[in-house]
Amino acid sequence: MSLRTPLGKARGLGSAKDGTHHFWVQRLTAIALIPLTIWFVAALVSLTGAGHGEVTEWLRKPIPAILMLLLVVSGMYHLKLGLQVIVED
Repeated sequence: MSLRTPLGKARGLGSAKDGTHHFWVQRLTAIALIPLTIWFVAALVSLTGAGHGEVTEWLRKPIPAILMLLLVVSGMYHLKLGLQVIVED
């Protein structure tokens, strides 16, 4: 429980105190998603016609697993930031 008043909690939280960070993080995730998406599309093309076992073996390798994890995490975080902006507007 905080002893600060509601006014004390709200001070310093005006415009340009949090939005800049949000803006830059969203841009950084967008930039990170560009090469990750290109890699993912290229991987899908190279795995066309492969069976479930082949795809599973490919995804067990460290580099594809790490890149896939980065794609999913950055994509979900970018999605969260974008939806937050939509809800706030």
